[in-house]
Amino acid sequence: MLIALVFGAVAVSMLGGFEITLPSRLLTSLDGASRRDGLVGSLLLGLTFSLTAFACVGPFLGTLLAASVQTGGWTPVVGMIAFAAGLATPFVVLALFPALLRRLPRSGVWLEPVKIVFGFVILAVMFKYLASVDQVLQLHLLTRERFIAIWFALFLMASLYLLGLVRLSGSESEPTVGLPRVFAGVAALAFATSILPGLWGAKLGDIDSFIPPAVEIAVMPGAPEAGTGAPAWIQNQYEEALAQARREGKPLLISFSGYACTNCHWAKANLFPVPEVAAALRNYVRVELYTDGTDVVSHRNEQFEEQRFSTVALPFYAMIDPASERAVAQQAGLTRDAAEFARFLTDNRLIVTAPDTASTEANQPATIAAF
Repeated sequence: MLIALVFGAVAVSMLGGFEITLPSRLLTSLDGASRRDGLVGSLLLGLTFSLTAFACVGPFLGTLLAASVQTGGWTPVVGMIAFAAGLATPFVVLALFPALLRRLPRSGVWLEPVKIVFGFVILAVMFKYLASVDQVLQLHLLTRERFIAIWFALFLMASLYLLGLVRLSGSESEPTVGLPRVFAGVAALAFATSILPGLWGAKLGDIDSFIPPAVEIAVMPGAPEAGTGAPAWIQNQYEEALAQARREGKPLLISFSGYACTNCHWAKANLFPVPEVAAALRNYVRVELYTDGTDVVSHRNEQFEEQRFSTVALPFYAMIDPASERAVAQQAGLTRDAAEFARFLTDNRLIVTAPDTASTEANQPATIAAF
């Protein structure tokens, strides 16, 4: 939510709503101090540059920090090194070859369309983060249809602006519509049009990773299987799914998922419906455990994944022998290779027979309830 609010403020500023500035007295003081010789002056010069340019890099750093929270590990380190190197490279090159300065294009009114278009793009990214908040809190306010309609409107407005059909207040001094703006406007219009079929349930490929999924109809434990399409999953009912797997003599497949997990959304929209994957999934009793919600069930699922499998990765798949509740195989992360995922499901499938009821009750192993 905080990242969404920051993106919203930056986008409104870039669209001309207001100007993000620091107090002039503070900038003047820092500028004067940065002109001193020595290490302190250099550090203050860098600080002054950061303060005056933070509005430009905020959205990129916000995206990086959000990804760091979700993935951890080396992501923040590599990301910040790449960001710092990218920011410093132009200064190093221009210091080595100062003659290049004379060849650089001068800032002017031609940058105004760039700022406006990126304002629309950042607004679109803001709604992506708002959709994540909506899904985690299970508010169901920003539905798939509403989200697609908002994105369509934003990119349509960007296209109309680029083509000169819409003007914003204060933009009368913009340059005329040239060929680059026409191409950019057509590209924005093509993207806006391409996501419209999603309003009627069409798959949108990689875009489905960022768009809220359609309302899922979770299968109840013991319900009959559907013959076509992507198989449905039992949701957040591990013990019930385990009991069903024992009754049917099938292995249990656990999918640890997340309401705001883009890779999980991609897999459900583009991987599970593939015929060979769908056929392999039907050999399992399938249960989907969400770990990123704010409710008790999500917290319990997260503890179960961490304590049982020593990971909190999303998505994470585990195959369970229902008789012993032993993990036979597992896979972390997303694969976009349907054949590879189908092989994972087929090669590790257990041939399980329904155990004797009395022995099962006598040797009942610890379940998720213990966590």
